[in-house]
Amino acid sequence: MSDKVEPGVENDARPASLVMRGLRLVAAALLFAMAALTFIDVIGRDAFNAPIPGTFETVGLLLGVVAFAAFPMVTLNNHHITVDLFDHFIRGRFRRVRDVVVILGTAAMAGFMAERLWAAAADEWQNDFVTEYFGITRAPLLVLLAILCAGTAVAVLVKFGRQRRGDAPQAEAGHDPAVPGDAFTERRESRTDTRPARQPESDEC
Repeated sequence: MSDKVEPGVENDARPASLVMRGLRLVAAALLFAMAALTFIDVIGRDAFNAPIPGTFETVGLLLGVVAFAAFPMVTLNNHHITVDLFDHFIRGRFRRVRDVVVILGTAAMAGFMAERLWAAAADEWQNDFVTEYFGITRAPLLVLLAILCAGTAVAVLVKFGRQRRGDAPQAEAGHDPAVPGDAFTERRESRTDTRPARQPESDEC
């Protein structure tokens, strides 16, 4: 027997899950490579007076890839740093308006970063800018980072649209799960609401 799959949800979620898993593996592998390269470079410099050439430049390039590879995962999983000082004062319609503003603002900032990275790549390519040690162009790397930012912006808007249409699972408390920080607020409120009520004292002796 084959399990029933809801059209338009599971089939679309599988490619996205594979992309997220690939980005996670790339970020983890590059982060390990950065740590290993730095460790070996420090040991070689201090113990044998023979540092690895180009370590600083290599780590800088890898750091950019790690940061922007994690950007889609952090954004779509709502793991950005958030401040919830005013969540108790924002209720009902104002919270829904805030949610829309946050999501659209996140997509707009990701799109702006993509445009700036693309412009930087074009500028470096046209002016033959190269790195100081290896003498290579960073244009392909900047294009890759721009694609990651643009993909993040599109994914945020698609996820938001599906949640508004009811295609994606909605949060139990009625908030939009695409908004960073609401998951923490929901957990805190649920802990407050689930405390056992105080039992009235009995008059019996």
